[in-house]
Amino acid sequence: MNNAEMWLKDLGIEFPAIRMKGVGVVPYKIVDDLLMLGGVAPVDENGELAFTGRVGAEYTAEEGYQAARLAGLNALRIINDALGTLDRVDYVVKAMVLVSAVPGFEDIYRVADGFSDVLTEALGERGVHARNAVGASTLHNNAPVVCDVFVKIR
Repeated sequence: MNNAEMWLKDLGIEFPAIRMKGVGVVPYKIVDDLLMLGGVAPVDENGELAFTGRVGAEYTAEEGYQAARLAGLNALRIINDALGTLDRVDYVVKAMVLVSAVPGFEDIYRVADGFSDVLTEALGERGVHARNAVGASTLHNNAPVVCDVFVKIR
């Protein structure tokens, strides 16, 4: 077990299982020393959405935060699968968190913090990143959040 994985275990964070769907779509792409993940959603251990609906309607900002946090755990799992170990993460470069919310919902950034917080908790200073947090009227399969992340590989 590597250092980052031991740290996650100490925090009580476990990787949920990932099952990706779609033809012609992969969970990640590596180009040179950059790992790019796209479309990471809050899926459960069966690969099904654990949350469906919009923040501000079906979910509060705190529940949206938890959905984004689960998406962050899924991103860590994909990163670990792609690199073989989280220790190969040099640093997280940038994340984008899309939040499906009702018109006028102003706490998009609070929801997006769930994704950012889990990356920083797991990776420490290496998890600190630039981020866009964007509101959307709807996302694929009615997910409340969908996240992208770029990682610099050691």
